[in-house]
Amino acid sequence: MNRRHQSGSVFIFTLAVLAALVSVLVVVAGNQRTIVRDVIQRNELERAKRAAETGLQRALAEIVASRESTTGTSSTVTKKPTLSTDSWATLGNRGDEEFEVDDLTFRMQIVDTAGLLNLNSATEAQLQKLPLTTEQIESLLDFREGSRDARPEGAKDEYYNNLTNGYNAKLANFETVDELLLVKGFTADVLYNTVESITSSGLVPGRNGETPILYDLLTAYSFSPEVTPTGTAKINVNAQGTNAQRLRQPPLNFNFQLSNQIAARKNWTLAELLALPGLAGANQQRTVLDNLTTSGAPRIQGKINLNTADESVLSSVPELTPDIVQAILQRQSQGFESLGDVTSIPGMTGTVLQQTAARFTVYSDTFLVRVVGKAGSASVPLEAIVDVQNDRIKVISISTPPYNDMRTRWYWQTDPTATVTIVEKRS
Repeated sequence: MNRRHQSGSVFIFTLAVLAALVSVLVVVAGNQRTIVRDVIQRNELERAKRAAETGLQRALAEIVASRESTTGTSSTVTKKPTLSTDSWATLGNRGDEEFEVDDLTFRMQIVDTAGLLNLNSATEAQLQKLPLTTEQIESLLDFREGSRDARPEGAKDEYYNNLTNGYNAKLANFETVDELLLVKGFTADVLYNTVESITSSGLVPGRNGETPILYDLLTAYSFSPEVTPTGTAKINVNAQGTNAQRLRQPPLNFNFQLSNQIAARKNWTLAELLALPGLAGANQQRTVLDNLTTSGAPRIQGKINLNTADESVLSSVPELTPDIVQAILQRQSQGFESLGDVTSIPGMTGTVLQQTAARFTVYSDTFLVRVVGKAGSASVPLEAIVDVQNDRIKVISISTPPYNDMRTRWYWQTDPTATVTIVEKRS
């Protein structure tokens, strides 16, 4: 009886040990599966990132190629108008084409940042056309401007220093749009989503009649060269070397009285030049817009490209009526070859031209590249700001956007409309 009892106890103990071992094996197997899955996911993420970086390189090559001018056996990068019909603009069909490189894929879109509204140059009147409150507008202006005095609803160091993790107002240009999240009154919801609480009838139009999303409208980096239609530097009327004799020479050919009048002072604005009685005709105004500048800088920050700006951005210019905005949009398919072409737009005459011409350009040196790389079930979005000057291209910044599903945020179709094979899959 004792022996049977002992045998039974041993058997039960053995079963318990086996059960424990099985449990351990199940846990180990589960852990192994988790580890393997994690390794696979990490590997896919790395490969998806590599796919996105490949897409970025493809975009950089296209931006340079679209600006090249070939003469004989040499190629140089020239200042050509930046058009919405250029190859850089159509590459990837605004994100709806998919590119295959072996077993990796990517989708891409290139955006002219001069087609967006620059945070650093937007006027208070332009900001009032956006879905922003007075507090947000005044705080934005206070954050970027050097004055130490805050506006009535704005904020300077005194406000920011008293926050839980205090800091100073920047008092300088924004470097990224995301920096708005440091400004009083701005949240991620304000920046990245449709704001329903702003109901002013003067707001710029958005997609499908909705209030526009700030993230879609803004940039902190856009530069345009100050060049003539032939690609040479514009003549700065405020430079000491620009005398009456220079103004009487081609391509200006100003008469004796007009050239002397302009050369007599060195603080002209473009609006003042266009208002001169001797420059009232369309041909004379075209000459001014195509050949003269009031700045010594080789390129200007924040000008809006007439060729690539959408309805929302153009509508942020208070002096432009809806009819003028629509006329500009219709002309984009043909393209503005020079700034002087704007004089052919109905309504762009007199005071309207004087008030707005200095805000526009037909050139851009800066681009925003949007890419989503994919490998297996993993996808990685990237955004890069790219600057092109002469024959040099520079990536200013590369960032990971704040949302995983950036295809929706960028208004890309869920599934690609076409596939372009760059490198065949290896068997």
